[in-house]
Amino acid sequence: MSRADRSPSPHAAALRRLLTMSRPLQPWQGTGRLPWGDSDFSRRLLETHLDPTNDQATRRPEVVDQHVAWLLDRLAENLGPGSFHVLDAGCGPGLYCHELARRGHRATGLDIAPAALDWAREKAESEQLACRFLNADLDALPADLPGRIAAGFGPADAVTIWFGDLHGFAAPRAEVLLTGLGLCLRPGGLLVIEYQPLDHFVTEQGSSWEACESGPFSDEPHLWLQEYAWDEDTLTEIHGHWIVEVGSGTIQEHVQCHQGWSEDDLDRLLARCGFDRPRRHPPITGVDPELEFPMLTARRAGTGRDEGHR
Repeated sequence: MSRADRSPSPHAAALRRLLTMSRPLQPWQGTGRLPWGDSDFSRRLLETHLDPTNDQATRRPEVVDQHVAWLLDRLAENLGPGSFHVLDAGCGPGLYCHELARRGHRATGLDIAPAALDWAREKAESEQLACRFLNADLDALPADLPGRIAAGFGPADAVTIWFGDLHGFAAPRAEVLLTGLGLCLRPGGLLVIEYQPLDHFVTEQGSSWEACESGPFSDEPHLWLQEYAWDEDTLTEIHGHWIVEVGSGTIQEHVQCHQGWSEDDLDRLLARCGFDRPRRHPPITGVDPELEFPMLTARRAGTGRDEGHR
């Protein structure tokens, strides 16, 4: 058989795909997000979420404790003393929600990762914590979400978005998300965002690779190739992930985008979404400038605490 008659091997096809793809990477092509809702990806990522030795996914327990204490101080400053209801958007396995409930408050978590949600619910049930966990895609919040939130523990006193998760949404989608979450807040309630300053973004092209026995993307040995690009027009950091399995040559492609915001643009976004009095705070613990970001609080426009607050 001549070389021309041979079918390319899966590995050769995977490498050809990597070599011929269009560059530089373009922002917000497809979803621009990792497969958070995939059951296998969620199962594998849960290990990282629950690893108490690092802050790569959720946070180490001692960091969560300090974040929750800081949050409760901000709520007491703005709403007075009481028992608060916190809505955590992108809650993962619910570590923040669990800690809030242990301190006598109520928490509702939103996520689409099935393994993380199952673990969060089981933990809350085992400790009899005042937590609920709802399967809700932040990229397409259900129209009835405010009613579902209020029917459980009443309207939220705070909505939290930790670990720079807001940046995973393109500017138009971020506006829809914040507007929808704001409808779940009581007037005067707090929006609390851990945000990534613009000068923390990777703006230089680069690439790296790693040989992995297993990882969040695959249970099988694989090469994890990563590529970075920056789109100045949209202020978007683009992070490509390509997973080439050693045994089969199967290739996975995931392109993750992070939207950058200037401080002025972020303040204008909040105003359009119904929030006022934006205030910036330094990172809560200072654990690592690459793994913990400054905080931004803003109030849902309204009269402040209402009679429904407990």
